[in-house]
Amino acid sequence: MKKLTFLIVAAIAFAFMGCRKPIEVSFGNGTQVLDPQGGSIEVALKSNGEWTIDPTEEWLTVLPMSGSGDATITLTATSNTTGGSRSTKVTASTKDNTAVMTVVQDASFQYYIDVNPLSIHCDAVGGEFTVEVSSNIEWEVITPQWVTSSMMTGANDATLTLAISPIEGDEADSREGEVVISGLDSISAKVIVVQELLPVLGIELMPKNLDFVNTSETKTVIVTTEDSWTAFVEEGWVTLNQNEAVGNAEISVTVEENSSYEERQTRVVFVTAGGVRAMLFIRQDATPDPHFLEVSPLIFQIGKEGGERDINVSCDTDWEFDLECDWLSLSQQSGTGNTTVVLTAEPNTFTEPRMKAFQIKSGDLNAQLTVSQAPGDEPIVAVFEPDTLFVEYTGGVQTIQLTSNTTWQLQASNWITLITSSGEGNTSFDIVVDNNPELDGRVGFVNAIHNGQVLGSMAVVQEGKIDILETDITELDVRAEGGSFEVQVTSNQSWIVNADVNWIHYEPQNGFGNKILTVTVDPMMGVRPRTGYIKLSGETGNQVIITVNQHQ
Repeated sequence: MKKLTFLIVAAIAFAFMGCRKPIEVSFGNGTQVLDPQGGSIEVALKSNGEWTIDPTEEWLTVLPMSGSGDATITLTATSNTTGGSRSTKVTASTKDNTAVMTVVQDASFQYYIDVNPLSIHCDAVGGEFTVEVSSNIEWEVITPQWVTSSMMTGANDATLTLAISPIEGDEADSREGEVVISGLDSISAKVIVVQELLPVLGIELMPKNLDFVNTSETKTVIVTTEDSWTAFVEEGWVTLNQNEAVGNAEISVTVEENSSYEERQTRVVFVTAGGVRAMLFIRQDATPDPHFLEVSPLIFQIGKEGGERDINVSCDTDWEFDLECDWLSLSQQSGTGNTTVVLTAEPNTFTEPRMKAFQIKSGDLNAQLTVSQAPGDEPIVAVFEPDTLFVEYTGGVQTIQLTSNTTWQLQASNWITLITSSGEGNTSFDIVVDNNPELDGRVGFVNAIHNGQVLGSMAVVQEGKIDILETDITELDVRAEGGSFEVQVTSNQSWIVNADVNWIHYEPQNGFGNKILTVTVDPMMGVRPRTGYIKLSGETGNQVIITVNQHQ
């Protein structure tokens, strides 16, 4: 009878679960790519009920964080100055379903604006002067009123011609101003323009740029000027045979050996007594790095049917891949020197595209490879084995097998703990079922969810706790003088005590669980034997009768 009642309860629970329409949620797009400079975009969210969004990374703000029904979600990201791309996941949840959206932001570029020369000196007559602009962004030119530019806006590298007006008027004086070339994010460069009433003695360098090999080397620069001058060297690995002179000079520029594996640059600034500047730019090659690692190609795009691709590795020493992927494999994980490694991709049985990034390393060198595969066209599935799990009232750990061809997330009733919450493809996982404190059985579910949709469910049917009400004795044989006796009660429920005669007493009169029941029998008043009964009744109707016989 009890088993029949339990099955009826389970059937009713199944019917109730099937009648309620689940609250769904989904994003309009599963992947969003944000501008490296930051900013906001809007994403459509679809739902037929209340939903919430989990907190995410500090660099990404999601508004609103909760709502009901369809909505437009605003994603706002800060500028990515980390030097590499970054990503996070935005998770929207209802009481029944979950939707996940991936947000990716590439690293922002390092923007710059440089000018050469940094200063222009001219006399009262003025004239035209050339300024070289080196940049990787759009820019605009701001000049004093007495300076005009051949270009007021531009982008990337360009050559400007600055026209400086003559100084006019009897009371005119020397003047100084700034020509500012500015771009976004307050990036700018300045050219100082100084115009004097007195003639300005200029200074010229020939050549203006020197390139050196990585070893120590000396080259010559011709200085042409009618003024005295001083040279300022910015780095200690550059020396001049003379740092100051008057008028023209031929100077020797010597660089030390560059033992590093990176090229280096610096400049020498020549300044005349009149304040005119000229710059000598110096670049020195790096020492060739004996250790190298070259890999090609770095990006693979593979169709849904899978297949093989060659990876060409060139290296002077040992190398190793760090690929761990169930749908990609390599003909060899490690090696030495130059070789061709075969990359094999399994057919994509998922209905969504997939991507995997991995690295090859050699010492402190590494290269990243990226493989993307087109989506398959098989229907996505998630099947539990078993589809119905029967559990004793004590609960415990259970191992479940899930067969799937897509990514999934798991949800379960609140008395079922999931050891694994998400994954991809086939797997086995453990669940922990709580002890059932109730006498009635109960039914719960474990659901596999993909993009907010339930792909598969497993019912967990747990029996109610077993009724226990027992005593260590069921009969007492008492002498005429009476006495007290202890009875051990064993139970997992509440119980009460009654006696059918007034010469039998007991303590306590009720209890819960295991306790000692003390029974006291009064002395006999006559000589005839007598019999009484003590009845223990449990909350579920269980009863235990203790017979008390008293005689001479």
